[in-house]
Amino acid sequence: MTRHPQRPIEVDPPSKRITAQARGEQPLRPGDVAAVKSLLDDAGQQLRAVLQDETILPETPMEAQSAMESAADSIEVALRRLESISSKASPAPSSPGGPTRQQGQFLAFIREFILRNEAGVAPSHKDFQWFFNLTPPSVNSMLIRLEQRGFIRRVPGKARAIEIICQAEWIPPLDRPFKF
Repeated sequence: MTRHPQRPIEVDPPSKRITAQARGEQPLRPGDVAAVKSLLDDAGQQLRAVLQDETILPETPMEAQSAMESAADSIEVALRRLESISSKASPAPSSPGGPTRQQGQFLAFIREFILRNEAGVAPSHKDFQWFFNLTPPSVNSMLIRLEQRGFIRRVPGKARAIEIICQAEWIPPLDRPFKF
C-alpha cells in the first residue's frame, strides 16, 4: 500500500482548532443554518434513543455511556446557540422592493435619531460614521443608494435634510442600542 503525504493542516493559533478552510468546508450561508440545525437535531435524537435503549445500554462500557451523554448535551447546547444566532443574525426576510438588512439599519438609525433629537433633525455624516464605524465614502454611498431606491429624500445643499419616505413596516428595529 502506497502512502501519500498529507498536506499540513492549518490551525488557528489561539484556539488550536482546525480551520474550516483546511477541512475543505465552505463558509456558512444564512440558508445553511436551518440545515445544520436539522442535522444536529437528528443526531441528538438518535444519540438519546441509543442512550435509552435497554438492550444496548447494559453492554456499553460506562466510559462510552458518559461520552455519549456528554455528546448529546453538547448537541443540545449547540442547537440553542444556533437558534440564538439565527434569530439575531437573520431577521425576517425583506419584503419585495424593501430595503436590504444594512439599508434597513440605516433607515432605523435615521428614524431613531430624528425621534430622539430635540431639534428633530436627521443625523450628519459624522453620526453615521460613528454609529456604523464606516468611512465617509461608505456613508455617502449608502445614502445615495437609499435615495435612488426611494427610501429617503434629501435636499441638496442643506445639511441634515433627510426625510424617510418608505413604508414604516420596512424599517426594522436597530440591531444595537442607540446612544447620543
